[in-house]
Amino acid sequence: MKDPIGWRLLRWLYGGYFILLGVATELQMLGFFPDPNWDKGMSAQSAAFLDAMLKTGYLLPLIALVWIASGVAFLFQRTAPLGVALLTPVMVNIVLADTLLDTVYLWAAAHAAPLDLLAWRYRSGFRGLWNYTPPAMAV
Repeated sequence: MKDPIGWRLLRWLYGGYFILLGVATELQMLGFFPDPNWDKGMSAQSAAFLDAMLKTGYLLPLIALVWIASGVAFLFQRTAPLGVALLTPVMVNIVLADTLLDTVYLWAAAHAAPLDLLAWRYRSGFRGLWNYTPPAMAV
């Protein structure tokens, strides 16, 4: 059964946003795009946090790959719950950084609200996590 058009558009737009964001981040790290200077509008704490993630050498590329993978997963109804599961830890980090280290509450809400809606829409995909019965042990 197909999703209603509103849910499909939300999935596609949200997935497309994260695909583009991930690809642009990867290309920027490879030197194809100039440095966007994100830290100009950030608080000192937020800029230090971003700098620490950049200095690890793996964390930001990993986050960009998660953005791409979750974005692709959102393009298909069958894999949308996987997109929710992949993106949620990164989104929690983004929301906490935006609200605790900076004061960009609207930006945090704009990122999190569509994910919350999609998580609610595809909550049946997570039913097995809550209804798991371990196999009986052989004696």
